[in-house]
Amino acid sequence: MKKIIHAVHVHAAPARVYGALTTVEGLAGWWSKKVTVEPGVGGLVRFTFAGDFHPHMKQTALDTNRRVAWTCVDGHDNWSDNTFSFALNERDGETMLQFEQQYARELTDEAYGIYNFNWGYYLSSLKALCEQGEGTPFTPA
Repeated sequence: MKKIIHAVHVHAAPARVYGALTTVEGLAGWWSKKVTVEPGVGGLVRFTFAGDFHPHMKQTALDTNRRVAWTCVDGHDNWSDNTFSFALNERDGETMLQFEQQYARELTDEAYGIYNFNWGYYLSSLKALCEQGEGTPFTPA
């Protein structure tokens, strides 16, 4: 199976990045403006985008200021049962974010390329939100 990995140096404390990954305000500030969050491990995070892409993520790990993990449980066939992790490593008051998406099924190289490109875009949006206070999230119709 394929895996997407991104490492991003964020000029903000891990607490700021963690908040952007675990709260409605944070997630709406960098990924999709339409999101709901059921707090805590086991809670669902539901994102609205466009077409058939509306991933529902079950929160599988929440280690405050250190790690967030999800499993996609609904909302997009290509991502069904995929796992996602965001590791936050503090470095001199800032954060080295390592993102991984582990695929549960094989897809075409084109599909992986599109998802990888999109993650690069949205992780840049996360970085901008944490550093400058404003990201570039998707705005659903």
